[in-house]
Amino acid sequence: MRKRRKRMKNTTPKWVIFRQECKEVAQPECTPFLFKAVVLVQGRKYETDTTGTMPPILHVVSQAFLLLLPLGLSQEFDWTKDHGGSFYYGTFPPGFSWGVGSSAYQTEGAWDQDGKGLSIWDVFTRINGKVHLNETGDSSCESYYKFKEDITLLKELKVNHYRFSISWPRIIPTGIKAERVNDKGIMHYNELINTLLENKIQPIATLYHGDLPQALQDRYGGWQNNSLINFFNDYANLCFETFGDRVKHWITFNNPWSTAVEGYEVGEHAPGLRLKGVGAYRAAHNIIKAHAKAWHTYDKLWRNHQKGLVGISITSEWGEPVDITSQKDIEAAERYIQFYLGWFANPIFSGDYPQVMKDCIGRKSSQEGLSVSRLPAFTPQEKHFIKGTADFFGLGHFTTRYITHRNYHYSKGPSYYTDRDLAELVDPGWPDPGSEWLYSVPWGFRRILNYIKSRYGNPRIYVTENGVSEKQQCTELCDKWRMQYMNNYVNEILKAVKDGVKVKGYTSWSLLDKFEWDEGYSERFGLYYIDFESKNKRRYPKASVQYYRKMISSNGFPNQREIESWKRKAAEACSTTNALLAADPLVNHMEMVTEIVVPTVCILCILLSAILLMFVLRRQ
Repeated sequence: MRKRRKRMKNTTPKWVIFRQECKEVAQPECTPFLFKAVVLVQGRKYETDTTGTMPPILHVVSQAFLLLLPLGLSQEFDWTKDHGGSFYYGTFPPGFSWGVGSSAYQTEGAWDQDGKGLSIWDVFTRINGKVHLNETGDSSCESYYKFKEDITLLKELKVNHYRFSISWPRIIPTGIKAERVNDKGIMHYNELINTLLENKIQPIATLYHGDLPQALQDRYGGWQNNSLINFFNDYANLCFETFGDRVKHWITFNNPWSTAVEGYEVGEHAPGLRLKGVGAYRAAHNIIKAHAKAWHTYDKLWRNHQKGLVGISITSEWGEPVDITSQKDIEAAERYIQFYLGWFANPIFSGDYPQVMKDCIGRKSSQEGLSVSRLPAFTPQEKHFIKGTADFFGLGHFTTRYITHRNYHYSKGPSYYTDRDLAELVDPGWPDPGSEWLYSVPWGFRRILNYIKSRYGNPRIYVTENGVSEKQQCTELCDKWRMQYMNNYVNEILKAVKDGVKVKGYTSWSLLDKFEWDEGYSERFGLYYIDFESKNKRRYPKASVQYYRKMISSNGFPNQREIESWKRKAAEACSTTNALLAADPLVNHMEMVTEIVVPTVCILCILLSAILLMFVLRRQ
């Protein structure tokens, strides 16, 4: 595709911006724009290296600008502080928890087995064209049947915890507890939790990871309806009552931003609604209140004797100002973070939506002739009820964007994206091995962790999702890019811990290759490769398994020599696994021979014997 070249106004540093792609997501004006950018400073070109290090000239500019920042912003987060630096060798504090994660719809399969009800993803994936190659999660990794095999993999990894999600429609088929509870679903999760604990692996249970019971979507309109607050609370209370004697870490919602925006604004995820400028805000409003109610239920009924913790997992990219000397770009970056992270974190940790969200959406709503803002408002009682409803801050983080100010006129029509008045940019030097949105920019991780520390009173943080995908269609298991990504991102967490950020655990995403929502099986995030074409869904360790195991055993990064030896051993291990995987077609062929050809031959032999016997008897 031919790229259109654009140049911004003359500032230092200068950016030459190339429009890479403009993917229309139910928006005629085609927003937001995704650009690729190259830094040009005084006629010289700067690009980030493979570790995502910021150009050194930007650090100089940022330090020179320190005294020019307004007092209000600098008190909350110092946008000019250099969070770069070289690789840091050291270890995490004792008790730091290492783990991996998964989710029910993406891995379990058994979509209609043992009394499970339909989820919105069961229905959405059957709409032609909604998912890559019209693939579904009907069978996926078959973890519903193979969870004991998966726990063996966890034990080999030497993880401390395993983050999984409970399928709401598997234990309450219609989503309404008063109608029916599925005992077989309860039995499955009891067995999963017990087997984890038998292997000294702590379960971290997510209550909602995108798979809303379809009955609640059909009857009530899903998260657009506040009736779901009570239905979710009944479901959460059942889980607390049934599993809480053994589960001590609960996550109410995973990535509520995705549920709201991709499910109810742009329609790329289930349930696929395109309610521009209103749907995402209504869905988020009800999700936040549902989270708070579930937290209070646990606090009132279960905390005293179960002694567990309840939090939420908020996924957010980091947004860095394009021009650190531009007040507009700094404010645009702040808006980006607040419309992403603060949208959910502010009400839960501070009691209300970010002021910048209320101002921007309120102003545009007024310009559109509306008497009230498209962003719903919390009552004073609701603010008090929601504030403080998290025992920890769950953070999912994958990548970073550069952010610059951009005005969108209200006449373009209401949209979550145009409400933000900004444009997102990426540097072509950032590695992008897999998903089109995921660039490796490690320094952004330390930035967002320090931002949370500054903005929300340095809460206890668990990294609930972090990982990288590949789009390669070959079966290469020596995933050096994943080891590099993991190495650099986890090292930024370690630096943040040294900054005083209270990070208590890390969850690598994910244990297995799995169904990746609208991308189907075209992207692979797993530490273990799965041949989805094989009947038995065999798991094959990638090189990153060996590498992560060493990182866990060392509780960090002891020294350079040790880390180099991890890489060598990981490469050796994956070479062996590649040979096994290469032989898999022969194994599958032998399975076919065993399961189809041999029985067929036996039946033919029996028939021939019967015919021969009849012939002999007739002659006699």
